Amino acid sequence: MASAIQPKEPPQPLNHFFVGQDNRGCWTVRDERNLVGGCFVSKDAAVHFARQETNNAPGAVICMAESQRLSLDPLFGRRAAA
Repeated sequence: MASAIQPKEPPQPLNHFFVGQDNRGCWTVRDERNLVGGCFVSKDAAVHFARQETNNAPGAVICMAESQRLSLDPLFGRRAAA
């Protein structure tokens, strides 16, 4: 008996997630499309969330430099303060 060959789904474009601290020192995660994110109690928790959201795709989670700040304002349609 012959089996049908299932066509592969086209690969989805990689959605990068950024991990960093906001101006108050809270650990934050935000995706590059500004659709998903949150505030976390530790860097480990933030990275864990980002890895789960990206199915551990290599290169999908980017940790920001300590000197950079990562705001969640774009998630809520607010402009970052200058």
